[in-house]
Amino acid sequence: MDTLLQDLRVAVRALARKPGVTLLAVASLGLAIGFSTAAFSVLDAYALRDLPVSAPGQLVWLSATTREQRSDILSWPEYEALAARTHCFTGILTENRRGPRVKLPDRDQFPITAGVSDNYFDLLGVKPAKGELFHAGKGQDGVMVISDRYWHQTLEGDAAILGRSLPVGSGVLKIIGVLPPGFHGIRRGIAVDLFVPMQGFFGSLQMARANSLRFTDYEAIARLRPGTGIEQAQKEADAALRQLEKDGLAAAPDRKAAVERFTTKGLRDKVESNAAFLGLMVLLVLIAAANLANLRLVDNEGRRRETGIRLALGAGRTDLARQHLVETLLLSGSGTAVGLLLAAWLIQAAPALFYAGQSYIDYSIRLDLRTFGFSSIALVAVAVIGAAIPWSDAWRRRISPALQGARTTGSSRWLSGLVIAQMALVTAVTCSAGLLWRSLDKIAATRPAMNPDARVLLVDGWTEAPPATIEPLGNRLAGLPGVERVAWARRAMLSGSLGGAVVDVEMAGQPKMEFHFNQVSPSYFETTGARVLSGRSFKQSDGPAATLVTMVNATFAGRFFPDRQAIGEWIRVSGKDRQIVGVVEDGPSIALRETPEPYLYFPFAQMPDGELTLFIATRNDPETMTATVRSFIRSSDKVFIILRIQTLRLHMRRARSSEQLAAELTGSLAAVGLLLAAAGLFGVTLYAVAKRTPELGVRVAMGATPGALARQVLKEAAMQIAIAIPLGWALSYVGRSAIQKLLYGVAADDPWTFAVASVVVAAVGCVAAMHPALRAARIDPMTALRHE
Repeated sequence: MDTLLQDLRVAVRALARKPGVTLLAVASLGLAIGFSTAAFSVLDAYALRDLPVSAPGQLVWLSATTREQRSDILSWPEYEALAARTHCFTGILTENRRGPRVKLPDRDQFPITAGVSDNYFDLLGVKPAKGELFHAGKGQDGVMVISDRYWHQTLEGDAAILGRSLPVGSGVLKIIGVLPPGFHGIRRGIAVDLFVPMQGFFGSLQMARANSLRFTDYEAIARLRPGTGIEQAQKEADAALRQLEKDGLAAAPDRKAAVERFTTKGLRDKVESNAAFLGLMVLLVLIAAANLANLRLVDNEGRRRETGIRLALGAGRTDLARQHLVETLLLSGSGTAVGLLLAAWLIQAAPALFYAGQSYIDYSIRLDLRTFGFSSIALVAVAVIGAAIPWSDAWRRRISPALQGARTTGSSRWLSGLVIAQMALVTAVTCSAGLLWRSLDKIAATRPAMNPDARVLLVDGWTEAPPATIEPLGNRLAGLPGVERVAWARRAMLSGSLGGAVVDVEMAGQPKMEFHFNQVSPSYFETTGARVLSGRSFKQSDGPAATLVTMVNATFAGRFFPDRQAIGEWIRVSGKDRQIVGVVEDGPSIALRETPEPYLYFPFAQMPDGELTLFIATRNDPETMTATVRSFIRSSDKVFIILRIQTLRLHMRRARSSEQLAAELTGSLAAVGLLLAAAGLFGVTLYAVAKRTPELGVRVAMGATPGALARQVLKEAAMQIAIAIPLGWALSYVGRSAIQKLLYGVAADDPWTFAVASVVVAAVGCVAAMHPALRAARIDPMTALRHE
């Protein structure tokens, strides 16, 4: 212990003698470990960490597969049939999520609310943090349980929360319990705040179709009996659905059961989609480790005479190795501590980066034991890599050359090799960042079925008023100064899947199909810039008493009417015949990456809905109209509840937020990697110039010009970069399959991107070597010869 303490004191003094080098090493390690630890915590929350339930390994997801091999969740009759007719489960629970209106004293809210089966908490093994939960067979009506997040953030931690009643939907529910922190339901990332027994849920939301055979909107989880396998569960569930179809109670023909492990469902896709980011984090840590090894090698060279003296005075090589290891661990530990502080800040900022303005999303990203474990592994990896090469170099030292201060070729080769390794790694990271930025550019250029550059303000809201009141509100808004026209629809394109809403479509010679849709006003197409390719758009006369009509997109028309015009054709939609009157341009409707699928539009007057988005076209920047529109609606219309106001431009940015985030993250990593690699190249080149001062002085004395010396230094740095860049290309090629999953419209080996990234790396490297080159050019031959 005394020896270790003595080594520690010596190490602290040695590092303090070179504060610049020490700070550079700690900062580079802190950046690398901080970014990689934060990234791991995000990946852990998103895909790896188990949800806080009892024995998650015994739980399975129950769903259905359609005739078209699409995955679908269950209808209420299917859930009841599975619960009653299967014996391989100890129980089956179900959850249905909605966003009902909650009237608070100072505002209205639409929190994610889950109607759940009464055995929900018992089957999951969740205990209350406060109060009680509802249980199977107790028939508790008019009650609900709230999340810890909702209690603290919305209800301000009200101490008298138990027994408090809140108006939810059309009913009033009493709070009987508060859930433990971190539990938000069965779906990772979706923050459910209110939990209501299923039958009370139907009543409070007036869900008349909740028990419908066709209403497939129930997620189900079962707990396997001990000794029961997935195959047996699959057979029993399949048999239950087949019998349901024979009884005429199936949601659709030929539906089959799907049973998947709760802990692994979707895990492979999530890990694969994040493998590129994890790989980039590893590359960043390797760059930092190479940087540390470089700095330690330079330090070895600077302390060569000291090492020789210690060897001559009887110090053992084991003592020197131990001292070297202690110094490396000190640097690595300090860098890890700085990295954890940086990671804590990044994790705190993560919700704003990942899902700003989306209160229903919460992945519980946090620093915990798993994150600390990852950072500990990173520390050990950096310490081992950062210490191994310098330690082996120091171990081979001989007393006489060390006392003479002669520079060895071995250490020079190591220094050069590590610089090449750093530059190769940073080339791979920069190529990845370039690919993701090009992919973002391609996605940003994608046109949905509207003009993304239109000067339009979107007002998302909810109304419980009769549909006839919407048009007068639109007319009043159209009269505001600066407003050109107003339209409305159920939702804007790229707002998600309308809660999974689809309509049944039947045509002659075709099986019954389901397609996504929207309900829009007559002025919708002109206001949003959506192109009507043929036929007409909706008219004011397309009201409830008029002929039922629809418009379809180009994909729908081309797929089902390839040899004739779709205009004038009749299709059956949800049991009612409608005539096609227009064909609209294709475009992604749910997410920007999707391929065109059949899509339908209906007149809002013929298919009204309480969910509503107003489209307000303005003459100038729509952002300047936000306050005016909000104030006008609140003062003139008491039944329209504003959820969010945003410009179409911001709406489009949010639609590509994941791609934007991926590009920004990798761009940040590339910038950090370039900074670390440049620092390493700068340090090694500057050290090489200092060691070669006598040689360079002699060359100047013999007639070499300052420019020639500078060019020589830059040429050596350029040679290292020239070797590193192809190696970086090779690394990028090896990881192309992982990053290709993140790209859109760009190949993972795109030569143009690789060329630009290489130019950036080369430019940064040359800039890093410029100062040492200028220093070489300013060497005074007399000073250099006196040093010799």
